[in-house]
Amino acid sequence: MKTVRVGIIGTGGIANGKHIKELLECLDAKIVALCDVDPAALERTAARTGVPAEKCYKDYRDLIADPEVDAVEICTPNYFHAEMAKAVLAAGKFLNLEKPVTMNYEQALEVLAAEKKSAVFGMACFSYRFMPAVRYAKHLVDQKKLGNIVGLNVAYLKSSAFWQGRALEWRFEKEKAGSGVLSDLGSHLIDLAQLLAGDIVELCATTQIVVKERPTLDGKGVAPVNTDDSCSFVARFACGADGCFHITRCAIGHQNTIRYDVYGDRGALSFDLNDPSVLTICFGEGDPKSFKMETVAVPKEFYLCQEQAFINAINGNRDALFPTLSDGAHGQRVLDAMLESAEQRRWVSLK
Repeated sequence: MKTVRVGIIGTGGIANGKHIKELLECLDAKIVALCDVDPAALERTAARTGVPAEKCYKDYRDLIADPEVDAVEICTPNYFHAEMAKAVLAAGKFLNLEKPVTMNYEQALEVLAAEKKSAVFGMACFSYRFMPAVRYAKHLVDQKKLGNIVGLNVAYLKSSAFWQGRALEWRFEKEKAGSGVLSDLGSHLIDLAQLLAGDIVELCATTQIVVKERPTLDGKGVAPVNTDDSCSFVARFACGADGCFHITRCAIGHQNTIRYDVYGDRGALSFDLNDPSVLTICFGEGDPKSFKMETVAVPKEFYLCQEQAFINAINGNRDALFPTLSDGAHGQRVLDAMLESAEQRRWVSLK
């Protein structure tokens, strides 16, 4: 395996908390360049990764043009994604793109067109695909242990709307984020649901803004929030299954709770990603009234790090659940339909 030389655009929380942590543990990857508009953040991350000053860029185009960079990871706010992703692909560099991949489906199609013209590929950062419980759940569904999927109950719960002193960062501005919890958290839920049950073909959504104004970043006042804090929607899948979803930043007591219940006509499974090492299952032979839910440890074969999957794919060993840019675009289409449904208060078809 060759060592893949990686450049990272954006050195904030998601870069340091996820991407960099995992890349530093990959034996066949090396972080060789960084980019950020914040000099202090850039300096801190350079110290952590050992990237020299001459490889720390303020302009993302300089990082992309660096001949020593093989692959680029985009860890910026949503409104930069499309422009940067197209530039990376046009330069012939492999791409790891944070979710949501773009601000809307139209932009996602532009990124897909850029990928098609290039000799490289991109990965959408649907990191929960790499949770062991999810991978084992997908295996059991594919093995028809549950029979035909008939329903899903899904929740993503956080309390972050109520964090004291949280200012009007970019996530609370529609022109920078596209949407609130819908894109930030809902993109994960949609991807996993479609991974397990297939395509969503129609839906009906409702959203609300709970905290309606926040302190401005300069500390000189307050300004209105125009992205959603909470969303609920119902969906119909192509397989005929129904799904009920709740996504919120307003669930006090929850730091990052993701729960899935998947029901089939022969069995069921559940997982809570606060403990991704276990899966609760219920299936067997005979009359289902005798079945009991039991919690089992996920076999080690279903463990895989997201960044290692990206590096493996570059080296010619792509994982079966590798999240493509096409997956990201498909999820973006659902997100757009959810916004349309919530705004117009009606069912929206994706057929």
